[in-house]
Amino acid sequence: MWLPIVSVVWFSFPIQLLLLNLRKNHLLHILWLLLIGITIDYVGSMMGLSYLFLEPEYINRVNVWSLFILGITLGGFTMSYHITCYILDSHRFGFLGHLRYPFFKYCINNSFFPVAFLTIYLWEFVAFERESAMEVESEIWWNVSGFVGGFSLMCSFFFLYFFLTNKDIFKVLKKASEGLNVSLRKTKIAKINIKQRYDSARKDKTRVDFYFASPVHYKRVREMIGIDRVALMKVFSQNHFNAVIIQSTIFVAVMILGYFEENPYFQIPAGASLVLLLTLVVMFVGAFTFWLKNWVITALMILLIGFNVVTKRDWFNQAYEVYGINYETPKRPEYSTKMVRDNVNDENFKQDYNETIEILNNWRAKFPKKEPPKIVFICSSGGGQRASVWTMRTLQYVDSTLGGQLMNHTILMTGASGGLVGAAYFRELYLRQQKEKIDIYANEYFENIARDNLNAITFSWVVNDIFFRFQKFSYKGRTYFKDRGYAFEQQLNENTAGVLDKSLGDYKEPEKLGLIPMMVLSPTIVNDGRKLYISPQQMSYMCTPSIFQSRFLNQKVKGIEFLRFFKDQDSQNLRFLSALRMSATFPYVAPNVKLPSEPEMQIMDAGISDNFGVEAAARFIFVFKDWIQKNTSGVIIVSIRDTQKNKPIEKRIQPSLFQRLFTPLEGIYMNQEYMQDINNDNLVEYIQGSLGKTKIHRVEFEYIPISKNLDEIHKNLENPEKIDPNKKIIIERAVLSWHLTKKEKQSIHRTIFELRNHSSVKYLASLLNIPISY
Repeated sequence: MWLPIVSVVWFSFPIQLLLLNLRKNHLLHILWLLLIGITIDYVGSMMGLSYLFLEPEYINRVNVWSLFILGITLGGFTMSYHITCYILDSHRFGFLGHLRYPFFKYCINNSFFPVAFLTIYLWEFVAFERESAMEVESEIWWNVSGFVGGFSLMCSFFFLYFFLTNKDIFKVLKKASEGLNVSLRKTKIAKINIKQRYDSARKDKTRVDFYFASPVHYKRVREMIGIDRVALMKVFSQNHFNAVIIQSTIFVAVMILGYFEENPYFQIPAGASLVLLLTLVVMFVGAFTFWLKNWVITALMILLIGFNVVTKRDWFNQAYEVYGINYETPKRPEYSTKMVRDNVNDENFKQDYNETIEILNNWRAKFPKKEPPKIVFICSSGGGQRASVWTMRTLQYVDSTLGGQLMNHTILMTGASGGLVGAAYFRELYLRQQKEKIDIYANEYFENIARDNLNAITFSWVVNDIFFRFQKFSYKGRTYFKDRGYAFEQQLNENTAGVLDKSLGDYKEPEKLGLIPMMVLSPTIVNDGRKLYISPQQMSYMCTPSIFQSRFLNQKVKGIEFLRFFKDQDSQNLRFLSALRMSATFPYVAPNVKLPSEPEMQIMDAGISDNFGVEAAARFIFVFKDWIQKNTSGVIIVSIRDTQKNKPIEKRIQPSLFQRLFTPLEGIYMNQEYMQDINNDNLVEYIQGSLGKTKIHRVEFEYIPISKNLDEIHKNLENPEKIDPNKKIIIERAVLSWHLTKKEKQSIHRTIFELRNHSSVKYLASLLNIPISY
């Protein structure tokens, strides 16, 4: 009774292929599991990888064309998977050689993982569009049709190629009957490998009784007796040759795409670029496994070790550079303890101190002599696009609410990563407003900074950075290689309409005259953990203890002053966008920069040492505490942060064995933000003691999107006593990425109205003694 069922189901071609895939070719199927994990938001949820597939953006829009392109790349990935499996495993199923269009029938029966992924993806996509993107039903299904159309078009192209070029047993026998030579002699590719696999497959034959001849036709396998062994080998050999041809074509096509990486029409959605990368991995794994068989693991280890050794060589390792400075000077500055100390001598300290006092006096001259003003420091936290957009939104709203007096009272802007990108953009608009008639509070500028930055970065990474970088460009008369750092700068420059495309030195005069606040960027030096202080003003006082107080022996220099250390490399000509990139070197997304010192100075994200910018502001306040006491009525530190500062302590569940193993590392990583907050609070407390009667006030604007709509917000404002400030907030917040969804942008835009931020605006207005104008 059960034997027919076993034969029909268990010994069916799809089931046997699934069992074979679970037994071998693990890496190929791990990639499918990775895609499924990303789609259901199980993998990369912190960085929002699922949104790259659920809301792919193309030319700043999510529409049928962005889904069409994603469908094309996923179709290419699926067919590369089928081709690789066919090359590796088709010889195990001799009956395929007896069929017409063997590759097509193999793909139909080998579709468990592709069909599973597509089913999950389309389900998640429709649910996401309905719940998050708030699209109308017709628009959702129109986008689905775009994805299905792109996927089907790519698969059809592959099948058409194989239909026109692949031979089956009937074509081979027909040629044999006409007296044509059917030996393998003419098919040089993998001749010996094919024979070995065919012979091993005969010894380890997999039983198959039924197969899908088409998606709707289920047939029994027919044994064909008398088929020439050489003829069958000819079929598989020729099919494999065509498969290699199509894979090679894909590889060459990816290389060619690198020439058009700056064209926005070629900058495909980031999710599509990721799929393109996985397609290359599938091809590489397939080729490696086919040629080396049982030696593949050993060969891969040897290759990795060899690659690791080769990358240490200067001729192989191309450094990622910043633009505007000179990397070709005959003598590079020595990055040593002696040189570091020489650059922060007492003479430099006095000179820089006096020049900054002049800037402070120019700032003070904007206010009545008999009414000492409050001096404001704006500190913007890092956090990718989320922090950039939140900083921009906060500055626009608060400065407009205070009648432009926030920027007028601000002397210094500090921070990290994306936060400083948003602050720099608003500062530049504030400068232009003084000469041009522009509304710096207009929503178009918020939309500009919120535009996608990830497509250009990931596309450049896939088609350029993982291979040899060979394209160059000129900037200020010097030549540099194009890479994903260049792609980041160009995309940011395009998003902001080119207003930030200046050199570092272009901001020296406006800062000196008090037209705009000073800005200091402080990325981290990988070599020794110091900060690299980047500013158009010389500020050695940020790096060393004050000369106006007693010093301890053997005190360590706290940082490097970029402007003075690289003066012979034309540091004033540093592209300001490159300075922002150094401060926002998000791991793996933007490359680590190398600066022309000896040894080379490597730069990482500013958020590694202080993600909130308070440390730099505190240092500045401490150095100029005497001037601040004499000329101001108090200090206000405005913190714009994309995270909640006082989070409730979570109750941890009983950890598993693996969780216990990683608890020490997890504790360091997850608590880094808390540790920085504690250190910054301590710094502010110490500085308060040094300022005497001059008080420090802290005002914080936090991105905590607790409210869902304006009705909720108004209810909170009417009944503030019902709000529990210690209540844990569980919400869908914008992710840490250089790409934001439409819902995330809306969330950031309206969170400024949340009760805590509304209270902060009122508190800041009272400190500045300014009426609020809504």
